[in-house]
Formats: sequence, C-alpha cells, structure tokens
Amino acid sequence: MEYEVTNTLTCAVASCDSPADSAAVSSISNSVTTSLSNSMASGSFLTLLSTSIAQSSELDTSIANCLVVWGVTEAPITSATETGTGRFYPDWIDDSSSTCLEDGNEPIYMANNPGSWIFDSLQECCERYFKWDLNGCMNLKGSGLWYADVVNDVCVTDCDSGEGNTCAGIAGFSDNLYSDPKSCCKMELAWRFAEFCEAESFKSSCYAGTGFYYRGDSVGVNVCVKDCDPASGDRACGGLVEETWVVLHDTAEDCCAHEYSWIDNELCATRTTHSTLSKYWADKTNSKCEDDSVNPTIDLSVVIYDSIETCCSGGLSWLSKTACLAASGVDSTGLGSDKYYIDFTNAQCAKDCVGAAPCGGLAQQWNILYNTEDDCCAELSWIPKKDCIKA
Repeated sequence: MEYEVTNTLTCAVASCDSPADSAAVSSISNSVTTSLSNSMASGSFLTLLSTSIAQSSELDTSIANCLVVWGVTEAPITSATETGTGRFYPDWIDDSSSTCLEDGNEPIYMANNPGSWIFDSLQECCERYFKWDLNGCMNLKGSGLWYADVVNDVCVTDCDSGEGNTCAGIAGFSDNLYSDPKSCCKMELAWRFAEFCEAESFKSSCYAGTGFYYRGDSVGVNVCVKDCDPASGDRACGGLVEETWVVLHDTAEDCCAHEYSWIDNELCATRTTHSTLSKYWADKTNSKCEDDSVNPTIDLSVVIYDSIETCCSGGLSWLSKTACLAASGVDSTGLGSDKYYIDFTNAQCAKDCVGAAPCGGLAQQWNILYNTEDDCCAELSWIPKKDCIKA
C-alpha cells in the first residue's frame, strides 16, 4: 500500500532551483518525513488506519484487530528535480553514500569519459559500480523489504530505525531481502517455527499458536500440551512453539499415541485437555477401584478399565468380586452369595452376606463356599451344631 503526499508551493524562479526554493522544498520534505516516521514509530498511524478500517463498509473489520504497519518514506520529487539531468554517475566523493547521483556535478574526468562513468538510469549505474550492495545503492532510505537479524532470531525491515517498530536499519550488502517476514523466517531462520518467527518479527501479540499438540515434558508437564499461549486461559496451553524441532500433532490423542505410548491413550488425552474420564483404575494399596472422574490417579502408568466390574476382576484379582465392589463403594446389600464359609478366627460358619448374623460379611477370594450350613459345619465336625453357626 502506498500513500502519496502532495504539497503545492509557488517557486521564487520558474526553474524552482533557487536557494529559497530548495530551502522551502527541504523544509516541507523534512516536515512530512518526520511526521510520518514519528506516527509509525509511536503507533498513531496504526491507530488511525485501524479506525478507518473499522468504519469501512467494504473491508472485513476484523483485520484491524491484528494489524501491523511498516514502511519507508521515499525521497521527495519536485517538478524541478523530477527529470533530473538523466546522467547518473558514481558518488566517489562521499565514501559513505554508496550510490549514484544525477545532480550534474560529476567530476571532469567522468564528464570527459561518459561511456565509462555516465549512465541513463540509477539501476545501470548501481549495477556497474555498486553491484556488491545494489539494494543500498538503489534505496538510500531502505527498500521496506525484510532481512534476517540472526542475533535476535527475527526478521526486520530494511529501513531507518525511526521509520517504524519493525525497522532495524538499512540492510547490509550481504543480507538477502524478502517481501514478507514469513518468507524471510523460512529461508534465513529455518530453525525457528515460521508462524512464531513471523509474529515475533511483527512484534505482534495476536499470534495464538497452531492449536496442535506437542510433548509436554519440555515445559514440565507429564502429558501433551497445546501450542497456544497460557494467557489465553486455556489450561491445555503449554506455550507457543518457537523451534521447528518440536513435533506437532493434530489432536491430543495423536500426540499421546506417539509421544506417551506407555500411558493409556484416553487417560493421557484427558489429562492433556484437562477434561474428566469416567472410567476406573485399581488402587492396589487400598484394595479398591476408583472412578477417575472422582479421584483422578496420580500414577499415569495404571491400567484404565471401562467398568468397576472389569477393574475388580482385572486389577484386584486377589479379592472376590463382591468384596472388591463393596470396598469400591458399591452398596454391599445383596452382593453376597448367601452361601457359607468358614470364619477360622471364630471357628464358626458364616453366611456370605452383609447384615445381622448369621451374615459374617462378604467372603474373600480365598474362602471356600458351601451351599448349606450343614455342608459347612461338616468341615467343623468337632464343634456342636448349635455352636457352629454364627449367631
């Protein structure tokens, strides 16, 4: 996008090349250049542009939310200098200029040998004598293109530092130039994640990340995390990915499958997204099964079961199913088999049920069950029948 500022003044002489005319043009030019440079550096230009977009009926106003402005202010053109002499020569007088001039002040030796020293265009002259720094010769105030700042791992704009927030000075002769920062990042800073590098180069806080997932131990998390800014409020965010060595996965499940294959995939994915998992894991220390949505496991190596029954049978196999269910919080009423087992502590037969005698509590996995009290008491033949049954 280009803006052209036109200012009309009455020259003191017809050719507009008197000292007074030159001073007037210089004053106007400096005023416009300073104003534009200050407005880009301070952000006021961006504010005005954003406001204009917001009030537009032809543009998508949402683009103003993450707008970035950069550019250069070109040298002024007046009617007196618009055509110039048309004779470009290398400026050897000012060693720091590294450009060609067309002011008619070429040295006599150049004027006497125009075939070697005088050219019809700035580009021809620059290509002949300043090919090593063609950009600097052609664009004294910068090209507005992008080059890599390898010290700070970002791309910057080829323009005087006062021209805008992304300007970092005139590019050197060895700097490759690009039309946008993303292209510059990809080619010159290939170790950086291109989208993040682009946002850093723009000095923009609008980049929200890809929304993909990556291994979380790099940020102190034992499962996958999301490529986004934690400041967004999303608890899954692990921070914006900066480097290309970080492997990104489309979903939490994909990330868990590839990066944490030893963790149950559903468990890993729910921990990654901070959601709940209504499935069960075996608490072997306390001999019971826990609902992960109620009491989440800290040990991510546990086996996850679809139901409390499969948890009891698969994770706590040394307990009887009924004992496991009761220990796990299932209502124990009606869980027993109503058969009998020997309570060796009291040398009696007890019924496999919960409640008043003859119930002795739920039988354990190691208890032998007998269909009737007589069958059970037969194993305690030295005890009278009236004392055999728990009362």
